[in-house]
Amino acid sequence: MIPGYTHALGDDRAPVDLLFLNFSNWPGNPVYPYAFVQVSALARRAGLSVRRWDGLGLTRDQQLACVRALVQRHRPRAVGFTIRQADSTEADEYLGAKAEATTRWFPMEDTHAAIRAVRAVSDAKVILGGFTFTVNPVSAAEYLDPDFGVIGEPDDVIARFDDVLAGRVEGVANLLYRRDGVWQQNQRVYYGPFDGVEYTAEILDEIARFHGERPWREAQLAPVPGLNTADNTGKAVAVEISRGCPFRCAFCCEPLVKGKAVRLRDLDVIEAELRFLLSHGVRYLWFICSELNVSKSHVMGLAERLIRLNEGRALPIYWRAYFLPVKFSKDELRILLRSGLMLEHNGPFSDLTEGTLKSLREPYRVRHALQHLRDLIELNEEPEFAHRKLERWILWSWLVNPYATLQTVRQTIEALSDLKLDLHFDMAAGYPALRVYEGLTGLPDDTHQTMTVVTGDEGVEPSVIHPSFYYSRALLEHFGGIDPLHRFLYYAHATFLSKQYRAQRDWFGWAERQVPEDLTRMLAAVTAAPAPWPAWVAHPDLGSDAPDHWFEAAWQAWQAAGHDWPRLQASLARREPAAANGIVAALLHQAWQRTSATQRSLLDAFDLIDPATDAAVVSPFRALRRLMPCAEGELFEAARARCGPAAATLMRYYAYALNLRFEPSLAFLTTPPETAADALIVLESEAV
Repeated sequence: MIPGYTHALGDDRAPVDLLFLNFSNWPGNPVYPYAFVQVSALARRAGLSVRRWDGLGLTRDQQLACVRALVQRHRPRAVGFTIRQADSTEADEYLGAKAEATTRWFPMEDTHAAIRAVRAVSDAKVILGGFTFTVNPVSAAEYLDPDFGVIGEPDDVIARFDDVLAGRVEGVANLLYRRDGVWQQNQRVYYGPFDGVEYTAEILDEIARFHGERPWREAQLAPVPGLNTADNTGKAVAVEISRGCPFRCAFCCEPLVKGKAVRLRDLDVIEAELRFLLSHGVRYLWFICSELNVSKSHVMGLAERLIRLNEGRALPIYWRAYFLPVKFSKDELRILLRSGLMLEHNGPFSDLTEGTLKSLREPYRVRHALQHLRDLIELNEEPEFAHRKLERWILWSWLVNPYATLQTVRQTIEALSDLKLDLHFDMAAGYPALRVYEGLTGLPDDTHQTMTVVTGDEGVEPSVIHPSFYYSRALLEHFGGIDPLHRFLYYAHATFLSKQYRAQRDWFGWAERQVPEDLTRMLAAVTAAPAPWPAWVAHPDLGSDAPDHWFEAAWQAWQAAGHDWPRLQASLARREPAAANGIVAALLHQAWQRTSATQRSLLDAFDLIDPATDAAVVSPFRALRRLMPCAEGELFEAARARCGPAAATLMRYYAYALNLRFEPSLAFLTTPPETAADALIVLESEAV
């Protein structure tokens, strides 16, 4: 059945009990708020009517105009605001050159303005809740000035809704209210997941309209939703399977918000929810839990039910979830994949040093992270999963976490290079700083004194409820500021932790900076029959820009230019940039392959032969460590002096092909580690 799109709202102008609004939907990955689903389910049980609205994608003025119109249209008894995120949690969205060139996102300020707009047209009570509000309830309430707040789950507040609005607040669990000018917090109770089906046809209709009917249908009807991309994960429908987390990770508020005890949702209820969603054509899911790892037997039981549900379905359920690199064996991961789990490869570790993992209170060790990676990589190659094989791998790591030092950064990069994992991942990402919250413990002692706070409106008092970030002091001092540290991280992600740099090479621009005679001499080695491409060429993001797609055109252009670089350069200047870049890249890569004698002497002279392959070192980290003692200009002159004029051009090509930067701030990477990298505890003799 195709996902519905029927607008099932009924009388859209009748007064409602609760108008539920959200201004905290991160534009980077829009998600229909799961709070809308869960609070609405509680409200139905209590006999309350709810209307929901999300302000994503609108300017502040547009949001406020809509809020005023919604309040006047629905005449609610109360207006609720959910605050899931107070910012994007990515420091470079708020600090440094990147932030200055983009529009920053301030949902706390947007919510503050919306509350004032509500009060200008209505006497409805204002109620706040949500994940980030629960982390900082009193300070957030001081700034936002609601009538009431909900700390954690709203079960009791919804059940006693009339009492709360009438001011009868005694004994209402998780309620925040003001008495005699002072905020009071009632007893904190951690409730379990909803014990019935949460979704309705009306809400599924709203989700379709939120994402757009056609993109929504396409996501649900794709053979394997989200394969090889993280771009559409927001279209996965949330289904809670458990609540609570016993772990103590220093950077995470989950146990504070949802409790340390794990409360499981009944498998029969989950299955009923899934059958309802399937009946409406929904089969791309995100299972909500703190981590899959905290309830292994429950998850494996759910996997067995999913396998049965998927039997005979042309379009089976696929799902995602957060989980850490512990608990699940390779055989158990295989069962989860059979049940529809999408390979999660973007969050296996913070870094690869035992000391940092202990400081961050992560519930796993380096050997777990590496075993986890190896298991996923091997499972991806099994014939059973060929139809959903990942062709693009993304690494999420926290290289510059709050406890990071130059040594931990070096050890992590070195470990990935030793295991050839830097040649496996096509892209890497990670936070440049820690997002600080009031409730976090186990952080460096100077966190709250040295963090940087950003606000979006003039006159707002800086507070941890606004975007607040803490950087590793050791790294900040070494690199000399936020922007240089950001630049290093971007470089490390693209070059040392992944092959992303290969898709970012401007070969035409590089060629324009070379001496024309040197380039003509290098390109003279190209022949009509292409040789195998160098090992540093391939990247899935190149697509049709890959040099092998351009070789025939490149050879024809080189012939037409009479094997003369200036003439070729002039002719390419009139071509589309992508075409010019592809043609030059194809010629340069072939020239490198065809200059074997000079190339070999150059590689021997600078110890750039990989003994495992008897060819040039492909790892940028390994190459940089061997070449870094030379300054960039000295390196090329040394190549000329040792191996002749052609060798200098080849060395320039090689250094650019591997995106090598000879900056003094990177010299720490060449220092031999004081001890062997922790990452090699289990896999020291194995390359994945």
